[in-house]
Amino acid sequence: MKFHFENINIGDEVYFESSSLQNNHDLYWKVIHKYEQSKEFVVQLNEMGVQDERWTIKLDEVKYHNRNESKANTHL
Repeated sequence: MKFHFENINIGDEVYFESSSLQNNHDLYWKVIHKYEQSKEFVVQLNEMGVQDERWTIKLDEVKYHNRNESKANTHL
């Protein structure tokens, strides 16, 4: 599935596949920063005993996207 960079926002969650250096592929990570020019995201994991683990991923690594509904409904 292809995603559009502008549709993934800070506060959303993404599931991604990355290098073998990152072993938490089976969890959703929270997007905490976006790099517009390079189309990359900084994602953060705070669960399953992990505290503030951060990783930078490219748009094409995103496999699933969960929109932050509480943020999405603030424009209604």
